[in-house]
Amino acid sequence: MCAHGRPAVAVFAVALAELAGTVDAEAAALAADLGTSAYDARLLLAAGLPALVRTTPDRAQALDLLARLRGRGHRAVACDAAAVVSSGAMVAMRRFRLEDGAVALDGDEAALPYGDIVALIAAVHRRRTDTESRTQESKFSMSRALLTSGLSMTKTVTTRAHTSSEEREGVLYAFRRSGATPWILREHGTAWGSLGPAVAATESENFRRAVTALRERAPGAAFDERLVTRKASGRAAVSGGAGATTVTTSSDAAIDLLAHLLALWLARAAPR
Repeated sequence: MCAHGRPAVAVFAVALAELAGTVDAEAAALAADLGTSAYDARLLLAAGLPALVRTTPDRAQALDLLARLRGRGHRAVACDAAAVVSSGAMVAMRRFRLEDGAVALDGDEAALPYGDIVALIAAVHRRRTDTESRTQESKFSMSRALLTSGLSMTKTVTTRAHTSSEEREGVLYAFRRSGATPWILREHGTAWGSLGPAVAATESENFRRAVTALRERAPGAAFDERLVTRKASGRAAVSGGAGATTVTTSSDAAIDLLAHLLALWLARAAPR
C-alpha cells in the first residue's frame, strides 16, 4: 500500500489501529512517548481509530514508537506517508462493469480481480468552501455635495459579503494484495448502469448498492467503514481575483493517509 516508488523525502507516519485498553489508560504512556501532555495525547486518541499519532522524517524514531505501541499490546502500523497514493491518482471506477471475475472499466483494458482485493475501506471526503467578496460602488451623497459646494456629488461605498458551502462524498477504496495502484469508487460522477435492474434513483443509494455488490464478489477482502464518520483535519487552498478570496478546505489527503494505514493493518492481520 505504501510502496509505489520511493519519494525524494520520506515522512514516516505511525498510527494506532486498535487499542488494547482504554483511551485514558493509554494517554499517559503515549504522552511520555511523544514528549507531550496527557491531554494532548488523549485528543489524538479521542478523534477515533485509526489514530495518527506521529509523522516524522526520522525512520528510527518512527520504528521506536511503533515498537513501544506494540509492546503495550496495541495494534499499531507505520508507513512512508510520502509514498501514499492519493485518491486523485487512484484508478477511478467512473464507468465500471462487474464481470464474473473482476471489475472492468469501459474503454479500458484495466481490470481489478476480486481475488486481488485485500481491503475495501469506506470513507467520506469532506470539502468546505468559504468566499469573502468585496465590491465598491459610487453613490450619490447629499452631505458630500453640500460640504464641497457641489464639486463632489458621490462617495465610494464598500460592501463585504461571506458565503460558505460544504460538500460530502462517499468513497470506497479498494486496496490490492499485489501492491498495484488502488482503485476507488466515488459517490458522485459515476455511471451506475452496470448495476442493471438494481439501479436506484439517487447517487447515494446506487453507491451503497455498488459497495454491497463489491463486498459480495470479493468475500476474501476485509471491509472497514470506520472512516465514514471520521472527521479529519483539512488542507486549505486559497484562490482569489476580482475582489473575492476563496478558501477551500479538503479532508481528502488526511483520509487517504488514514485509509492507507488502515489497509496496511488489515492486510497484516488477514489470514494468509
